[in-house]
Amino acid sequence: MTARFVRTVQRLAAFAVDWLVVVLWGGVLFGVVMIVTAGEPGRPRSPWTGQALGFLSMTLPVLLYFAFGEVSAAQASLGKRALRLVVVDASRRRLSLPKALLRNAIKFVPWEAGHMVAQQAMFAGEAGPPAWVWGACAVAMGVPLWWSVALLRTGATPYDRWTATQVVQASGHGR
Repeated sequence: MTARFVRTVQRLAAFAVDWLVVVLWGGVLFGVVMIVTAGEPGRPRSPWTGQALGFLSMTLPVLLYFAFGEVSAAQASLGKRALRLVVVDASRRRLSLPKALLRNAIKFVPWEAGHMVAQQAMFAGEAGPPAWVWGACAVAMGVPLWWSVALLRTGATPYDRWTATQVVQASGHGR
């Protein structure tokens, strides 16, 4: 096995660990909403209200979890720490906060597009969602597939390349 293949498998395993963190956060949010609303949460007034609520309560905290992990002394999310990986810039130094925020904002565009599709579908009624929602659906489904293929073929995702970042082994990366 090549070192790139091993690192790719480690990245995928790290992402799986991080999704456990995301699921736990979602569970906490669900519990709080159920307690605060006595088990009867209201429906958002519009798909855009729902989108904003979802972004502020789920997407933004998750994005910040990844970004702050990458700029921390550990240079990694909990999943990457567990797999002994770190995120570095092109000079193999710790990321700046703006670079980590950009990297993770790009990473979560498809996720947010998926939320947009769900919100629009929830409010669509019999007529179905507006035609433009198919574009968001393509982004939500196609972009992660593209990024996965790129990761498996090259060992890096497009958002790694676009932000001049790398995911490397924790030991020997220049600390």
